[in-house]
Amino acid sequence: MIPTWISVVGVVMAGLSPVLALGGVALGSYLTRKSDRELDTWRHREETMRMVRWAVEQILEGDEAGTDAGVVTLRSLMRSELLQPEDYDLVAALTAAVAIDRVGPAAYAEIADANTEIVEGGADE
Repeated sequence: MIPTWISVVGVVMAGLSPVLALGGVALGSYLTRKSDRELDTWRHREETMRMVRWAVEQILEGDEAGTDAGVVTLRSLMRSELLQPEDYDLVAALTAAVAIDRVGPAAYAEIADANTEIVEGGADE
């Protein structure tokens, strides 16, 4: 004969084990998603800084085509979802420091103006 308290413990454990398993799965899923978000943020920041570095190098080389490519890259990056909000001030200051000297204040004003619409192609198209 099984004591009553062992029967009660068995029934409670049989009822709780699926709930505990579900809780463990939910916790694991939450931690995995949190880790994925952090990794995605890190990847975006890495790619942003890689693009900024490339654009600045292009601008500083002094070649007209490279300067244009660098300015366009910085302009696009400042409007991109790739740029994290906490990195915006850094990229804006760097753009100002590099672009004003190379392309002039008027072109930098275009870059800094978030409402400027970018139009592809030239006037003859």
